[in-house]
Amino acid sequence: MAGKFFDNARGLPWIKSFNSPDDDEHADRLNHRYTVGFLLGCAVVASGSPFVFNRISCWVPAQFVGAYSKYTDNYCWISNTYYVPSNETVPHSKLVRERAEIGYYQWTPLIFVLFALCFYLPRMLWRSMNVRSGIDLQYLVVKSNEFKGTDAAEKQIVGLIEHYCEASKHNGSLSNCCCRTLWCTSGKRLGNYLCSIYLITKLLYLINSFLQLALIHIVLGQPGWFYGLDIWYSVFVRNSVLTDSPYFPRVTLCDLHIREIGNLHRYTVQCVLPINMLNEKMFSLAWFWFIFVFLSNLFSFLSLLYDFLNPNQRIGFIRNFLRLSKLNPKIDEQLLKQFTRDFLMPDGVFIIKILSTNGSAVFTTGVVRKLFTKYQTMQTQENIRRTQALIEENSDV
Repeated sequence: MAGKFFDNARGLPWIKSFNSPDDDEHADRLNHRYTVGFLLGCAVVASGSPFVFNRISCWVPAQFVGAYSKYTDNYCWISNTYYVPSNETVPHSKLVRERAEIGYYQWTPLIFVLFALCFYLPRMLWRSMNVRSGIDLQYLVVKSNEFKGTDAAEKQIVGLIEHYCEASKHNGSLSNCCCRTLWCTSGKRLGNYLCSIYLITKLLYLINSFLQLALIHIVLGQPGWFYGLDIWYSVFVRNSVLTDSPYFPRVTLCDLHIREIGNLHRYTVQCVLPINMLNEKMFSLAWFWFIFVFLSNLFSFLSLLYDFLNPNQRIGFIRNFLRLSKLNPKIDEQLLKQFTRDFLMPDGVFIIKILSTNGSAVFTTGVVRKLFTKYQTMQTQENIRRTQALIEENSDV
């Protein structure tokens, strides 16, 4: 039974991603792999915590014995308790009590699962869209790592990249260049399809990490943006671990109504929520982690956007690989610009960047060298044909 469960678990997309080759950057894996794992771990801990200690324990009147006490605990758990600081008087108004209710602690496992799903959705978009481009990035990464350093692997990958770039090269008219500049997702064969989808994915990661921070505050009902700092300042500076927190109060109040012999009696009992000790630590860790992920996503998105909008950055990226290959001490800058701008285009440079990020720099250097050599040969042959055609025209005259 357990073996069947683990076999089925290995088939889940997130579990399979650990064994699948990487077709993105570390900042992306920080979102869809490590953050998802952290959040699912929090969900498991929150789900299993009731087996370790009581979820809630209420201090009931003396006449509550046996089933009365158990009923009170269960009722106060499923209904929202409310928090009133110990130095304040319990309000008599029902409306004021309802405003002080806290109702998120019952849903903590589902909240973490929802967070994890939101972090994985951009990954699903990236995988579903990039395989439709005509080139499988994961396959290229696998081949570059399986046959690292072999000439056969370099030729195979060079052939695939060359085929992809040739298909885009035939769409290099002026109108398509304008579309490529003005509309990021105007077509798969305009040389910017992969970059556009990847840029959108990065933007979704950035928006998601920001919204996750906002969602934590919405769930907890807190207006400020310094929740995590407040928690850790309270714990480590003021050393107030055992005092009540407005975010995760340990001691709350619960109103319950019991019908006895036709009469409806209302009781207000005081309850202890040991689970909030754990929830407080997990949410505070999640807050700090989300801050780190958000900053990482912001830097990664701005870096990609700069590369996408700056052709000179792409030319410099290819130039570095050609210098490493020692193909020619003096690189023809005009030919290099044509090779990067007209042949590779943004998608070709992006594919090479994925290979260098997830594979060997030496192997990627060999791929760039072969691609450039082939392009140089084609340009030389094209120049010869043009020269011959010009000579023939002049001889006819």
